[in-house]
Amino acid sequence: MNIQELFEGTTPKLPGAPSGVKVMSVDQFVGQAASEPEQEVEEATKLPASTRELKGQELQDYLGRIAGKTKEKTDKYKLPYIHRSSVIKYMTPDGKAYDADAIKAAVAQRPKKLLKQNEKMKHSNGEFEQFFNIGFAALVGIALDEQTNELIVVNTCPGAGSCKVDCFAMKGGKIQFEGPWLSDARILTFLLNDPEGFASQLKREIAKEVADGQKGSKGFEGGWQVTVRWHDAGDFFSPEYMDLAFDIARTFPSVKFYAYTKMASAALAQKPENFIINWSEGASTKQEKQVKAQDPELERTKNSRIVPKELFYDLLAKDEKGSLVKTPDGAWQPRDADALKEMKQRIAKEYGISANSILSYNEWMAKDHGSGMKWNVIVAPGEGDVSANSQDVLSTLLLRH
Repeated sequence: MNIQELFEGTTPKLPGAPSGVKVMSVDQFVGQAASEPEQEVEEATKLPASTRELKGQELQDYLGRIAGKTKEKTDKYKLPYIHRSSVIKYMTPDGKAYDADAIKAAVAQRPKKLLKQNEKMKHSNGEFEQFFNIGFAALVGIALDEQTNELIVVNTCPGAGSCKVDCFAMKGGKIQFEGPWLSDARILTFLLNDPEGFASQLKREIAKEVADGQKGSKGFEGGWQVTVRWHDAGDFFSPEYMDLAFDIARTFPSVKFYAYTKMASAALAQKPENFIINWSEGASTKQEKQVKAQDPELERTKNSRIVPKELFYDLLAKDEKGSLVKTPDGAWQPRDADALKEMKQRIAKEYGISANSILSYNEWMAKDHGSGMKWNVIVAPGEGDVSANSQDVLSTLLLRH
């Protein structure tokens, strides 16, 4: 089954779809997973997505709230959070309004680079890996619809459920500075308005990294594996977008791609062999039901889970002041071998898995990684993301921050 067949539905054929194939619309793809949109949802951009316009008084009020000390609670999850320092520069000289045209011009600029890099070179599975990621704003993002020249709010995580509360991308650097939100907006604008150009640029960037990896460098004369995480934030918001991602993976069979998703259609899709998808718990009820209907205990579906603090926090190493004692890399750690054993037993009971199948991140990294999802790996803050793109890990157990 190919991607278009997976999303076959009852809507008219979209441009570019194979003859005779009916393609699922964004609304059908998302179902009821979208976060209760209060206004009409449109699909005006070239790459379909659930969007609505943000203009006029609503835009002015929104920017005004950002520039103030606090934002109204009604904005949460419905409009992107942007730090006040990122919007006051767009205030008109009289200080009474915001220059929407200036914001549009800033957002419309094409990003110089699509691949981001947050992790250092890692050694795993007998080889070095260089990690890159692709993504944009989580939950909702701002972009420009270049056909209408209007700013739009884009539902970038239509499958999100309880995960909204703990979303890392709604905290820290993603919202503190101008760079991240503007970069996210430019990437999203590029993707929605020119998906072909987006894919071409991304392919050129990946090809360059592959060539560099094959050539190697001082200290890494044997070269390295290129690994790309699709979405450091955001999700597959439409079937066309997911098809674009899978097409790029097929173009580079030697590159390892992986992603976390809360979209059941993505988790259950037929994927290229070099593209691993982790079903991420915390999705909306509708998405959860679709996955659990096929795999009730998540025994076959590669997944990630957020482990609640009550299962592990008392077992972590702490100093006399009660502060966490971290590894040289900044990772949390159990206080001793007995604490790790207890942590495994608690997690095993919570999720109905064998304690013998649970490994700490370091224990798993020390093993030869094969195929067949046989391990469940505990990953603490400060540790890497390698288990999420390995075929021998069923569940990545992320300790809650």
